[in-house]
Amino acid sequence: MEHSADKYEAVRKYPILSGYLEHFREVSKNNEIPGLLSFFFIQGQAALPYVRIPMGGSNLDPRVSVFWIQDTRTGKSVAYETIGKVMEDAGLEVIDCSVATDAAMVGSFDTTGDHPVPKYGVLKGRKGLNFDEGSILLKPGQHSENLVLHLQTALNAAGTGRNKLSKHMKDGSFDYLSYVSLWITTYPPDGIKDYVLDKGIFQRVLLYWRNWTVDMKMEVAYELADSLYKKPDFTLDYTDITNYFKEVDVRLKARLSKVAGISISEIDDVKEDKEDSDEEGKRKNALMEEYAAKGKYSLFNLDPSYKPALNQAIVEYYDLVQYMDKKKQAICASFLMGLQNYTTVFAHHMAILEGVWVVTGEHVDMAKEILYDLYKNLLHWLEEEVKVGMSKTDLSKEIKAWQDTIVRCEKIEIENKGGNWVAKRGLYETFGKINNLNSTSAINNRFNQVLSQFDTCKVATKKYVRIKKEA
Repeated sequence: MEHSADKYEAVRKYPILSGYLEHFREVSKNNEIPGLLSFFFIQGQAALPYVRIPMGGSNLDPRVSVFWIQDTRTGKSVAYETIGKVMEDAGLEVIDCSVATDAAMVGSFDTTGDHPVPKYGVLKGRKGLNFDEGSILLKPGQHSENLVLHLQTALNAAGTGRNKLSKHMKDGSFDYLSYVSLWITTYPPDGIKDYVLDKGIFQRVLLYWRNWTVDMKMEVAYELADSLYKKPDFTLDYTDITNYFKEVDVRLKARLSKVAGISISEIDDVKEDKEDSDEEGKRKNALMEEYAAKGKYSLFNLDPSYKPALNQAIVEYYDLVQYMDKKKQAICASFLMGLQNYTTVFAHHMAILEGVWVVTGEHVDMAKEILYDLYKNLLHWLEEEVKVGMSKTDLSKEIKAWQDTIVRCEKIEIENKGGNWVAKRGLYETFGKINNLNSTSAINNRFNQVLSQFDTCKVATKKYVRIKKEA
């Protein structure tokens, strides 16, 4: 996966998205893909009170949650500082959760007074939640099992009732709806295979993994040194970005008011407040869900191009796993329904970005472009790092097969990039002939399994590959 966001059509098309990324890059170097995802993480919270996307007798909501696996001291913490500041300045709640106990996440009872009083956990209500204890989700034990179940429940679609968390103790019981979006980070821990594959939370988030080399860390170190006393030259002011997210709230509220026949003041009156009593909070949540439900079939409309584009996206996603062996296929395909749902959600995000109420095939294509790369990156991680379905011996054989194929191909030198490059198309043709493979998808899948062992580049429309020096 190329880890640059500028290649995506959505970034090129929407100035607010590219402007946001400029600010993000300045703080968290070389982390453009998480930066891109963080925009939708924020926008999902801004849109949440109003948007329900009907599907199959149920619905989706606009929240985007991210699980980011990357080495320590590579910009994950400062990234969330930026995300959190933008959310706070845009009037959205955000919490940095540093404790992952059951009491902290779900809640408990305060028994210091005459009567037990519910003390709600951070999963209550609508907010962005920075969870930097991601590694605990990847460890065995009852504590982590309970935590995973709580987070899974919190991420169930708003408006379905399945996002309700409850606590039952000797001192009493309580329940509430969770509207959190999760931003989870962790370093790459050892022995995570079983936990990633067996826990349903990973099908509910966008999982992004990246391995930082020493060269990458050195490059960022130079960038930081060079930035001393340099004032950034941004295309958009910071206030333009925070005002945009405020405007999303205003636009969507006005739209819901129009299509559902509810006054804006009525909608404002049922927004849950931190100071609300338990019963008042539940009353407001119920009314807000009622209002959102009234508008969900007419808040957005689908262009005739939408469904063909979504069907094509589904075909392309499934092509990535079609030629895997059955064991790997079953594992990797478990993420596909979540990916399809996120494609629908992201397409609606694109419409919000554009300020239109008709979701088109172009919006789907822009969503697919981002999510297809994320899914390929996930497959690489599962197959290469987690070693899903492939032994070290098999992996070594596959790498050698591709290296031997490159040796047979014509080499060229590319300006500013050195020599020993081969045309990717020619490489695929040669590999197919040697291994009796006619399907480009099958060949591409084979190459994606060993992608980390090769350098890639693009000149105009042509793609090139070479063996990494350290490989």
